[in-house]
Amino acid sequence: MTSSFLEPGEFQYGCYKVQYVEWNEEEWTGTGFWLQATVTNRRLVVFPELGIYPQDYETIQPSAIMKVWNVSLAGKDGILIRLRDNRCLHLLVDWSQGSKLVRDIDKMMISPVKPRISPRML
Repeated sequence: MTSSFLEPGEFQYGCYKVQYVEWNEEEWTGTGFWLQATVTNRRLVVFPELGIYPQDYETIQPSAIMKVWNVSLAGKDGILIRLRDNRCLHLLVDWSQGSKLVRDIDKMMISPVKPRISPRML
């Protein structure tokens, strides 16, 4: 994902290679191709490596996420994202980057710090 997709004031925390997986007949199986997951200060964007159309992108806002965990899926590094609509997303993360992806999503979910003292009005 290039910076041309970023909105004004948005910046990237990290970019990861992920794959959606689901529990199927006593094992975790991939549900498609490997994708890119980019975490910014405003959203999590999951898209195909060669995605060029707006419908190729899935955007998850921080307000839609309840919790995120680093988990082991069939002995591989992965994450579990619990959404507010009671869905769970299970993702394998390439190159043991699960803990870094969880850290970046947690950072995205933290609201911006508000100053304790409001600025003076002139």
